[in-house]
Amino acid sequence: MTSTENVIYRYQPEADPAIHYQGIPSGCTGSGADLGAARAAYRGALTEQFGLDRRDLPPVLEHLEAVVEGMWVRTRVGAVHRDHTGELMFLQALLAPGQVQQDLRAQLEQAAGRGLDPVLVIVESSYTVGFVLDQMTPRDTVVVAYPDADVTIGWAVIYGPEAEGRQDIPRAPRGTQLRDMTVEELAHRFGAVSGRPAVRVDAEVLSLAS
Repeated sequence: MTSTENVIYRYQPEADPAIHYQGIPSGCTGSGADLGAARAAYRGALTEQFGLDRRDLPPVLEHLEAVVEGMWVRTRVGAVHRDHTGELMFLQALLAPGQVQQDLRAQLEQAAGRGLDPVLVIVESSYTVGFVLDQMTPRDTVVVAYPDADVTIGWAVIYGPEAEGRQDIPRAPRGTQLRDMTVEELAHRFGAVSGRPAVRVDAEVLSLAS
């Protein structure tokens, strides 16, 4: 196996166990009392599913998501994101007052109001859209946010092909064109900067591995 596996650890302190995980594209799901236990359970499930020794498993990218001021926020485990000035952690900039932050929150609230479970995914402007798509299932809705020197926070909404809601959202390019695009390019073509802050991806695009 050579394709990279992404695993999302969702932290819910009020739940028992507190962490639930989902592997993409393996589809492995499970839980653990803490991150260490969830990791062990996930590796065990992946080993059993593929019938491989743990040393032969595909590379794994880990992501952690938790509720921050009413929003589900996801970031890659171990990643450090700062605002474009380098003075603040990017999450602080996201939570600060401002029109951009209000507009972003409004998109999250609108998606939640349609019965979706939107997640704010923090990335860097140079990350490819493929990096984000590899963390998505067909029913997911994510709001990609990154530090932007011009508008402080750049962002765009990506709807999976099976995500409920409006069907008039522009369709993203097919093939590898979208996956190879940076998230900054995405935001300028389909995101907040463009004035139409959402795009829907086709199943074909989502199924391609980075």
